[in-house]
Amino acid sequence: MNAAVTVHWAYAETDPRSQARALLRSAAAAAAAVRPVDVVIGRAASGRPELGGAATGWRAGVSHTRGVVAVALAGPRSRLSGIGVDVEEVRPLDAVTLAERWFTPDEASWVLALPPSLRPVGLLDLWTRKESAGKAVGLGLTRGGLRRPVGSPPPGTLPSTSRQLAPLPGDPELSATVLPGPPGYVLSCAVWGPDAVTVTADVAGDQRSIRDSRRE
Repeated sequence: MNAAVTVHWAYAETDPRSQARALLRSAAAAAAAVRPVDVVIGRAASGRPELGGAATGWRAGVSHTRGVVAVALAGPRSRLSGIGVDVEEVRPLDAVTLAERWFTPDEASWVLALPPSLRPVGLLDLWTRKESAGKAVGLGLTRGGLRRPVGSPPPGTLPSTSRQLAPLPGDPELSATVLPGPPGYVLSCAVWGPDAVTVTADVAGDQRSIRDSRRE
């Protein structure tokens, strides 16, 4: 069975945290065909968002960075235990030092082999996949999450995006991908569970700033 995942992103003009919550509420309501006011948003012990009310059973993930918020949703019929999403702004980074410190030798070699102008994108390609995978399993980047292998492309290959999630090394039930996202940002999604090997993600972007829809 193909477990469909939808990732929504939107520009955030003010408080990213509250706007990420508003985006999650409106996206979950649309997916479950209910009113936003009937969607309850809680938080699991692991810190992951937990949907209730009319959206009970839906899996959700949330991320925000300066200027953009993102959420991921998977339906209650999918055999997924968790879902994670991460979005990061592309910015000047000491990509070489960070990759050598935190990544596997193969991952660091891939980042170092990129043209200097693309190294921050390459670093964030791996970083966001690691963080979204950590969120999917409920750990984030704790307990060695940055050292979790995510499988780097061969040296000389440029960063790319795909809607097809690919299994990560060491766990056949954990898959991730870098998705087509907003310009100037890197957007990744990961899922964990028996359906992880068959997941394809849809991406929905909104050029407008998101607003809270609790009263709609």
